[in-house]
Amino acid sequence: MRKLLLVIYFATGIAMSVAGQADDIYTRYNIYRNPFRVFVNKFSFTLSSGYGLTNYRHELEGFYFYQDNNTQLILSNQNELGGIFSGYDGWMSRPFLAEEVAIDDPYDVPYDHLSNPVNNPLLRNRQVLVDTDTLDLGFSSMSPTVPIMLAIDYDINKFRFGLGIQYERHYVKPLKPTLLADRIRPYQPQFEKTSYFKYFGLLGYQFYEWWDYTFVAEVQLGRAQAGKEISQDAIGIGQNFFSNIGINIEKNLSEYFRIVVRPSYDIKSYVVNLPDASSVRNYNSAFMVQVGVSINIPEIPRSPMKSDHVQLKHVIVDSSRGRLMEVRGQPFWKKQNPKVGENHRRLWRYKLKNRRKIDPY
Repeated sequence: MRKLLLVIYFATGIAMSVAGQADDIYTRYNIYRNPFRVFVNKFSFTLSSGYGLTNYRHELEGFYFYQDNNTQLILSNQNELGGIFSGYDGWMSRPFLAEEVAIDDPYDVPYDHLSNPVNNPLLRNRQVLVDTDTLDLGFSSMSPTVPIMLAIDYDINKFRFGLGIQYERHYVKPLKPTLLADRIRPYQPQFEKTSYFKYFGLLGYQFYEWWDYTFVAEVQLGRAQAGKEISQDAIGIGQNFFSNIGINIEKNLSEYFRIVVRPSYDIKSYVVNLPDASSVRNYNSAFMVQVGVSINIPEIPRSPMKSDHVQLKHVIVDSSRGRLMEVRGQPFWKKQNPKVGENHRRLWRYKLKNRRKIDPY
């Protein structure tokens, strides 16, 4: 009591509802707040993880596609075909020129012939040769993805500007053909797992608020760097750009601590350059749901009085410095209603552990 004397309580939540009024109160009563803490409080730190599905897919327009019992190859249809097919494998990661294979009849297989294996020598020998300009062939799969994200953003009114980094682990499944699944088997990439590092800037806008929930539309733009399983030498220059559109659904447990659920859609692709100067664009967009926590560093310190558990911000006088200072009575993580400072909506006497007590207080 000698060192500190509690002199006044006030709801700064009401005072801060209008910035001009809040400034008048702090100026009028000369209430001290550390300028550095006030500035740092504008930054939010978010850590989250979750689950996603990445759609690996590509189209083979402009290529010949060849398949037999042992291999699947592609070759630009700008080349002339003969009795020997010399094509490329590994067109999703590390393309290489495969061994030459002999084909029985070097002609493009039209759709009606593909449906008649009895009269087609290529299909009798389990060989398939397709000009994808005639037949729109591609491959696609949904692959599980585990993301881990760390982001920092600066809040200005309802806008947010920030930076972040995200690590993703992809578990790649074989890609199924988009047609003729009874004749063309799924394509197995050279890798079963790979990783991504994403570096991005973000822009968010808080478009709705209800009770202790906040809804923020957010856009991330940046660079996605594939793991070592995908050769960086084969990827086309400038193909690492990505964008992400999501909505942050924030449950505000306190003014400084939130639980965040973020559904989002990730848009990205990369181009693999083949040695013959042709290229294949591989799309790997994803839908993700991430769950995490977001915190702000409080702009005012905890009250030095151990018995002070006032939930709303309040003012004390520090006798050692002789000035008024704003403090809080609760830890930053403790669940409370930021609108009115209540810890729980349910009264103490109605809590499960107190129901059978004659005097729960």
